[in-house]
Amino acid sequence: MFALDPSARNIMPTRYRQVAISSDVESLEPAWLEQHFLGREAYMRTRFIVARLGEECALIEVDRPESKAIFSVIQAVRVLAPAASCRYFYEPDIDTAIPSQLALVAVKNPDVPCVIVEGEYGHVSFILNPAPLLLNVFDIVPPFPSKLLDQVERVLAVAEDLPPIVPVPMLIDSREELAAHVSPLPAEVLVPCRGSGLEFAETKVAYLDERPRKVDWILLGCDRSQQIHRWFYGANAPVVDICPTRFLGKHLDPARTITRCCLIQEGVEARDLATYVPWGSSLDEVRKALVHILSKVDVPWTRT
Repeated sequence: MFALDPSARNIMPTRYRQVAISSDVESLEPAWLEQHFLGREAYMRTRFIVARLGEECALIEVDRPESKAIFSVIQAVRVLAPAASCRYFYEPDIDTAIPSQLALVAVKNPDVPCVIVEGEYGHVSFILNPAPLLLNVFDIVPPFPSKLLDQVERVLAVAEDLPPIVPVPMLIDSREELAAHVSPLPAEVLVPCRGSGLEFAETKVAYLDERPRKVDWILLGCDRSQQIHRWFYGANAPVVDICPTRFLGKHLDPARTITRCCLIQEGVEARDLATYVPWGSSLDEVRKALVHILSKVDVPWTRT
């Protein structure tokens, strides 16, 4: 008989082949659906049925005897989510096998307790009682897109074995920081490298990694940039500090925050304000950081 708690958070199928679609129903009333499917045959992998009537739908769980037969008779039926709680979404860019991708649809529709998605390849799956981890991704821009945000999204886009996580961008624009601290803007600004992606209408940009001839500039960087400046020129530069640590504080939960730091050469560091990866982090390091965060934050996940 049924062991699944329908009130549990983040209920989703382990594989979408557990989900069948039925469009031959005449009603979505729970009693009618239970009577309609009881005693009918179901495919050997079927555990859930999405009953569709026009644009409305309901989610049903079925119980069958243990059998190696391709089809067997449904012995019990219950409605996990009635029509009032369900909505069917067509999202052709969503891989419904990936928990975090299903969660992306759910967070855009917070009033829907049961999100049913028809996604890539026409595959259908669902997330019931969605409660994904909202992960603060803190980064400095430009360049655009944020590298860290892009890496987190790329890792989560294929993470079948991680619970639902939705990245929440927390981005600081270094150009705005410079303007807020230096007015008018200096004639020349020094940035860590050409990959910084910085351009100004009337301010010349020099790149520290190219060891330019020293002029009267403002360094837009952090502790590592200042260390390199001292090595090259024998003294500190006037600086506008854009280290992520400077901006992290009480308004962000450290356990749910990921950022990066140029002082880390490789690996992952759990600090008081966030979980850190290197500035030039690999996808593997980002994934390890996510796994560490999940070890500290309880994300309910009911896989069937």
